[in-house]
Amino acid sequence: MNNINIPFDVPLMDFDEPGDEPDIMGNGHDHHRPVIKAQPYSWPDPARIPPRQFLFGGHYIRKAISATVGSGGRAKTTLGITEAIGMACGVDLMTKQKITPLRVWLVNGEEPQEELDRRIAAVCQHYDISRANCDDRLFAQSIKQVPWRLAKLVNNAATLDHNLLSDIEAEIVANKIDVVMLDPWVSFHSVSESSNEHMDPLIKEGLGGVADRTGCAFEIFHHPGKPKPGQAENVVEDARGASAIIFAVRSARVLNFMTPDEAKKLGIGENERRLHIRVSNGKANMGPLGKATWFKLKVENLPNGDEVACSSPWKPPDPFEGVTTADMHKCRKLAQTGAYRADPRSPDWIGYAIAGVLKIKVSHGGENSTEDLARIKRILKTWFTNKVLKQEKRGDKSRKERTFVVPRRLERRRRPSRPRCR
Repeated sequence: MNNINIPFDVPLMDFDEPGDEPDIMGNGHDHHRPVIKAQPYSWPDPARIPPRQFLFGGHYIRKAISATVGSGGRAKTTLGITEAIGMACGVDLMTKQKITPLRVWLVNGEEPQEELDRRIAAVCQHYDISRANCDDRLFAQSIKQVPWRLAKLVNNAATLDHNLLSDIEAEIVANKIDVVMLDPWVSFHSVSESSNEHMDPLIKEGLGGVADRTGCAFEIFHHPGKPKPGQAENVVEDARGASAIIFAVRSARVLNFMTPDEAKKLGIGENERRLHIRVSNGKANMGPLGKATWFKLKVENLPNGDEVACSSPWKPPDPFEGVTTADMHKCRKLAQTGAYRADPRSPDWIGYAIAGVLKIKVSHGGENSTEDLARIKRILKTWFTNKVLKQEKRGDKSRKERTFVVPRRLERRRRPSRPRCR
């Protein structure tokens, strides 16, 4: 193919002879116009329509582009490397679910190869993965020194680099690549990120064309724009630049730190809060919106002395884990005395009594962890909401009005009435 620069507003085609290019000035000499004809619907058998091919985590999809959006420090690259290694060795490292091993090409335009090597080594050390586990299915390289610009401005016109796209496509076919990861997206083009006219065809015709012809999945890692005043976290619509970027991908997710309010409810200190990352799928055109998942950053000490963060599975603890119905009734029985207070500042706080029943290390004057205290408070809040316990105000021994905790009368479930016989 000749290396002919084609503006984005012209259909992407091959031109074998000089002068065979389309007439972009509208002079009526375009011999490569698409044939416009209404197509009657063929009504295929729904059972024979090929199903969507989700490759990994309900996010990576064959023949489609997906995106991960997150501000700096939200561990986009760390998560991407963890997923790439997991796909290559045939297991979701976050969930331990086995998958069909995939061939993954991780391309980084921001970090040098040495940094990429450190991060891969940290993940492999953390999850006890060897080269043999991945076999020859992992491809990971830095292109920081020789960047790939899939599109650039030529004579002020945004132009796809067809030779580069063809070379990438050839490598995908030759190495039977299933997933290509481009991190970060800004490093893979030299056109206006804020222009829909530039981004839409670059993603759809450029990457999308390669994905469609090869059957591979593409993932782009992208940054959000500047936060709005008072904005604490991002959604996928906050992706930097043109809206066409998010509109053109089939699945998009966003990474955010745990919020201060979430950390307070869980009893997690501020120095630990930013180690917890929430992954929310904000756009799933080919699947249902999934619930948010989490991971936690943990440091691995490499043999060379480096300390490298890697992503580790984490989920908010269930305060009722190990708590039985019998435990609940024991706590209700304690509350029947009416001697326990609702105020956690009081030495007679009901939480201390409940902690004793549930064998949680929380006591008045003890070295209580913030996590355990938060757990007791969440249990109490749930029991108040579910009407297991209730609060009542009355005078204490000194006739000062206080709020005490007592059991609420449990309503028995009524059996469905039998139909009367006539």
